[in-house]
Amino acid sequence: MHKVTCFAATRGLILATIANLPHSASAANRGGLWAVVHDICVPAYQSIGVAFPCSEVSIADGLERGFAVLQAPSSAAHVIVVPTIRISGIESPALQSENAPNYWEAAWNARRFVEEGARRQLPRDKIGMAINSAASRSQDQLHIHVACIAPKVAEFLRRHQAEIHEAWSFLNSALHGHRFAAMRVETDSLAHVDPFKLLARRLPSGKFSMGNQTLAVIGATFGGGRIGFYLLANESGGSPRKIVSAEALLDDKCAN
Repeated sequence: MHKVTCFAATRGLILATIANLPHSASAANRGGLWAVVHDICVPAYQSIGVAFPCSEVSIADGLERGFAVLQAPSSAAHVIVVPTIRISGIESPALQSENAPNYWEAAWNARRFVEEGARRQLPRDKIGMAINSAASRSQDQLHIHVACIAPKVAEFLRRHQAEIHEAWSFLNSALHGHRFAAMRVETDSLAHVDPFKLLARRLPSGKFSMGNQTLAVIGATFGGGRIGFYLLANESGGSPRKIVSAEALLDDKCAN
């Protein structure tokens, strides 16, 4: 019982710190998320078979292909998927290797924790996943946010679905004051589709930098009952005014 109490207290302190970190957080604080996964969740799972304080630890195929799922401190209906190896973020070349784990597939499967937190089943077009650019993140460990999609984003996609095709193109209208590139993928799961690679290989940009991208992947139901995903990407560049956060695209309270 004492160990469980210590785990809970440690998780609460670290995740509360992570939730409130500014973008200029110190290098020590920017490692807080990694500390939770690497120093607490994985050892707990390896020693006693319990993921606590994480919701899940998946390392059946080894740490190099594993991931952990944590509940965000802001809401029970917002979870974060984190690799169990050190990966800095969206800019990491390791994500582009041929045999790289598909962390988006893990994130999509983790939507069950969002449903548990929301206490109801959610249609696929209610769920969104997003990752921040290097400039807008507060942690230097890759992590994908999974939560309900923000109502404004859902409405934007409904209005502009005819403009979104199976190849990247820039949308004419702004979302949250920012211009996004978008594409659609018709597939029921992400088992054979890695959005990191789709973004790196196909985005139409002359001066492209993965580290400048905020990327969202949103469940979708298209015409005729076909299912798949919308991908939205925004390049932050060097100006803070151009940065859109992943959290701005999500509604972690699942209010609607």
